[in-house]
Amino acid sequence: MMKNIFLSLIAAGLLLVSCGGENTDGTEGSENNENNEIENLGVEGMNEFSLVPYDLNLSIMLPEVASSTGASIEPTVKHDDGDYLWFLDIGNHFHLVIEDFGKEQNKVAGEKKRLADLEKIFKIEYTIDEPGIIMYKRELHEDLGGKPSYHCYGETTVDGYTIVLRSNDDGGHKPVINDMVTTIKSAKELKKS
Repeated sequence: MMKNIFLSLIAAGLLLVSCGGENTDGTEGSENNENNEIENLGVEGMNEFSLVPYDLNLSIMLPEVASSTGASIEPTVKHDDGDYLWFLDIGNHFHLVIEDFGKEQNKVAGEKKRLADLEKIFKIEYTIDEPGIIMYKRELHEDLGGKPSYHCYGETTVDGYTIVLRSNDDGGHKPVINDMVTTIKSAKELKKS
């Protein structure tokens, strides 16, 4: 029963987000709504989460996710000691990948170049395009079929090293990726005492 209610709420949210229309200024409503939605992303309903126990001097804000029974789902982090990858999951949909790129810089610009190289296969539509973070919708060109997916990719610096936080390769639903964008924007290096 709770699962059906949860899925219905997600479907209703997706319908509301996808509904557009023309505004009084002649612009499309869905585009303006998306931009306002992104600018108004906040950390309400999110909890601070430290990655220090997983060998990364970083704090992020994570959404509170409830199971079908209403119980809160705790985040899980998979990381091998000494490795440069962290996989942070909350439930079945929130899958954040964190990578340590050492002294490499401008990773978001590099990701945009990689995406441009894929333009024969995918149509990429940026929802957020900032120097430190991007969010985009990716879909196969019309004649290739498939469903659109949403993705995000951002970078920050921790202890002088470039850390990338991104959605997994499969991407996700727009509301989940919006939460990931908020998580990425909230990332901050913890001061060592």
